[in-house]
This record gives sequence, structure tokens and C-alpha cells, in this order.
Amino acid sequence: MSSKSKVLLIGSGGVGTIASYVLESNGKAEVTSVIRSDYQLVLDSGYQIKSIDYGEINNFRPSHIVNNVLDSIKYGPFDYVVVTTKNQPDIFSIEELIAPVIIKEKTTIVLIQNGFGIEKTIIEKFPGTIVLSGVQMISSTLYDGIIDQPGPDSMSIGIFNNNISTKNDQYLIAQNFISLYSNEKNNCYYDENVKYTRWRKLVYNATLNSTCALTDLDVGRVELFGGVDTLIKPAMKEVLAIAKSDGVELPESIMEFMIRSDDGVWYSPSMLVDLRKGNFIESVVILGNALDVAKENGISAPTLTVLYNLLQLIQARTKERKGLIKLPIQRPISNTTN
Repeated sequence: MSSKSKVLLIGSGGVGTIASYVLESNGKAEVTSVIRSDYQLVLDSGYQIKSIDYGEINNFRPSHIVNNVLDSIKYGPFDYVVVTTKNQPDIFSIEELIAPVIIKEKTTIVLIQNGFGIEKTIIEKFPGTIVLSGVQMISSTLYDGIIDQPGPDSMSIGIFNNNISTKNDQYLIAQNFISLYSNEKNNCYYDENVKYTRWRKLVYNATLNSTCALTDLDVGRVELFGGVDTLIKPAMKEVLAIAKSDGVELPESIMEFMIRSDDGVWYSPSMLVDLRKGNFIESVVILGNALDVAKENGISAPTLTVLYNLLQLIQARTKERKGLIKLPIQRPISNTTN
């Protein structure tokens, strides 16, 4: 019997494929990856990886590949279900997606995803199950089976406290996952304050990620064309204010750090990549949940609100294109009277 941990990885994009490669190459995990759109391509020829950490890897496949969660059951039961898929609660439910493979007191859920407040529905659905937070800074993208990772892999692993398991039990599980993922080429570490880390990443995602998506410009062009002073910095100040109202004090220096984080690269953030592919975006978890906190705590966030409302219109456009919204042939006449 294999002593390796069994890992199910859901979401084999730029982030997920690097994660599956790391877990496999470290030799401590047997990975089953759920691959949807690129399933046949990966089955035939594997992934091509161009990584600043690991160099060029040809024809990579994890131990098992399947094209849906139900087909993965034969390779379980799983010690860890690692979710790196896009987090789009307005499109699909992650908790319903993973429900068939979650075994209480056996399976740990690891959410390596963008956003704030992403754990709430998971903990409600699976009470007592240990849920870990993974926040990754990696700048990795996937196009046509080719993974491009120009930025080094740094990931924090922490605990979304389920208020049932002991803190020590949750801590030990987190440390075990870190031992599976860590190697001499990446930086994987324990996160004592998940809430702080997630607000910190929103300083980038709610502002630069959103603005790049709305303008169809990479980070470098947004700065070159003057968007940092007019949009990015005002939006970042609003994120800091909302976080402070939620008990998280972020230093103002984090703004310049995030603005400079992609220097030297014409980097297209994840939402821009998704829109260019015609895919849905993560507007709710990156902006919507944060704005809910702002509303609850009476914090004014006009720039973020405009960005979010524009993203919601774009999301609706994609829903229409993909058949989730059906419009009548003739535009309805409004009953609103002046």
C-alpha cells in the first residue's frame, strides 16, 4: 500500500497545474486532477510547463486524470481535496461540486483560491471538516495546454477555523499539507492570520485585477497610460479602509508593493485572462463580498462600487453568451413612470 497522501485537485489551470506538478514531483502525494476543457489534450500529450522555478517540463501528467469529480471516486478516498478552480458562486456551487468526495473526519479541504469570505458556505456544508486557506502569489497562466509561470511560487497555508475541531488538530493538518508542498524551489509557509492575508491580497485583486479586466489592458499598460493615480490608488485606499473596519490594519506601503509586484513583466491578471478567453470572472469573491463588509460597517467605497457594478454587467454579458440568461426577442417596455 502506498504511503503517499491521496490528493484530489479540482481546477487544473495555471495555478492548479503547478500545484499538481509540485505535489507529484516532491514524491509525497498521489494526485488525481479533474480536468475539463483540456482533458483530451492532456490525455494525449500532457501539459507543457515553462516555469521560473522548475524550468521547462514536457508532457506532464499527474498520477490520474479525470474529467469530472464523480469519476475521481475510484482513486480515493482522498486525504486532501485541493480546490484551485475559479471561485464563482454566482455561477456554480463549490460545496455541491466537491460533496461526493468529502468524507467526514478523513478529508481536508484546501481552498487555494482568490477572494474574501470564501470559506463560509464550505464550513456550513461540511461541519467539522478541516478547511485550509491557501493564498498563492505565482503569476501562472494556462493557454492551450501550455503553463507559463514567470513569477516564483509563494504560498501561505492557514486555517479557516471550523469551530468544531481543536485548533491543534487543524494546525497539524495544515503543517502536514505544507510538508507535502514545500521544496527548495518554492516558499510554502504557515499563515497565522488568514484574515489579514486575504485582505492584503485584495489590495491587488480588487483594484489591479478588476481594472485590467475592465480596460482589456495588462498591468504595465494600466500604469503607462495613467490608470494608477486615477483608479488604482483610490481603489486601494478604499480596500484598506474596509479592511480596517473589519479589524485588519494594513500598512499604506502595501499599495506601492502591489503596484510594483509585476514590474518588468507585461502581466495580464487572472480576470483579464478569463475575459479574453470568454470565461466567467470572480467578481463576487474579489469585490462583492468586500463591499458587503463596507456596507455593513458604513464605509464609503465609490471607486470599488463602480468597478464591481461594471464587472457585474460584463458577467451578465458572458451569462447571456453562454445561455444562462435568455432575453425576449423584443425588449420589454418599462412600467416605470416619472
